Amino acid sequence: MRKDLLAGESGSLYLFALCGISILSNIFYYLLGSVGGSFAGLSVSGWVSYAVTQVAIVLVVWAFSAWRRYDLLAVAKLRPMKDPRRWLLLLPISVFTIVAFLPVSMLFQVLLGSMGYVGGISASAIDFSNPGVFFLALFVIALLPAFGEELLMRGNVLPGLASRGALFGVFVSAFLFSMLHNNPLQTGYQFCFGAVLAVVFILSGSLVPCVAVHFLNNFLSLLMTAYIPEIDGAIASLGAFNWLTGTASFVIGTLALVLLLYAYYRLGKPKSDGGFKVVSGGVVFDEYTVTAYADGKSAPKRDRLAPVKDAFRFVGSLFTKRGWQRTERELFLASGVQYYGKSQSMFGVWIAMALSAAYWVVALVMGLAL
Repeated sequence: MRKDLLAGESGSLYLFALCGISILSNIFYYLLGSVGGSFAGLSVSGWVSYAVTQVAIVLVVWAFSAWRRYDLLAVAKLRPMKDPRRWLLLLPISVFTIVAFLPVSMLFQVLLGSMGYVGGISASAIDFSNPGVFFLALFVIALLPAFGEELLMRGNVLPGLASRGALFGVFVSAFLFSMLHNNPLQTGYQFCFGAVLAVVFILSGSLVPCVAVHFLNNFLSLLMTAYIPEIDGAIASLGAFNWLTGTASFVIGTLALVLLLYAYYRLGKPKSDGGFKVVSGGVVFDEYTVTAYADGKSAPKRDRLAPVKDAFRFVGSLFTKRGWQRTERELFLASGVQYYGKSQSMFGVWIAMALSAAYWVVALVMGLAL
């Protein structure tokens, strides 16, 4: 069986997933048509839709892999992380993702709210006075989407898109991920979050940490909604300072997030064996450089602060074209996917982007009409 996907196949899979979600959701909607009312403040259909969406995703991914005859476990990289030390960074990455991109979500809420938009299922409607409801929400709203959405977006869609280029895969998969939720209020946050998850997947060579980060993000959001509502009140009380604090949160959070992802990259990078060292010829050779030293002289001592300096140099390089080119190269090497370039058919990708965007516009118009 094949162990890779083409970009067009990723686009087709995404479209099939949208269709599967729509079909299965409508089936359950009609089956539950006679079941009215709500549970813990959220409609019964709302609870069911969270679970049905993930079931549809898993079924579609499994059926598509069987049809296209590729190894689902190999493509999705359903295997443990190679370096267990990276687990220590997953919680900080999750926290600073929220710190950095919550202002983006607030910006979308303000802009769409000023247009009169009303819509989207929100966990804030749930009554968490019963602890059992929180654990139910943790399973239905946090855990199931973490697995289902990661299996689809990072496990199958991203590898195919990355065959055209690593950054292409990161940003197009992030766009499709944001459209998948069909909630205009969450679009900006989900795009940024999707890009972070794509980078984690590429650097990890495993889907497991992506599921973990996704779950932690959902868990922290539920926790704040259920038991720390004062956060929203504190933000609202800032008034005109929201823009100042929001900008500071975005800048500082993004910087911290980039540094954390760079540390994540360094932890998983194989240590260099030093290459070849021919002292008599005065040459020390490694993978990237050739440095000449005089006979009898050794290479300078390693700077213990070098990783920290390298991290900030990397941040600075992101403001240059060469820095992005190097990032693209490192990400692609880490991804382990086969490069098929721009010559492969992209029809499925463009159709997936266009239809998902149209689907998003419909949701926006319906929200404005309420």
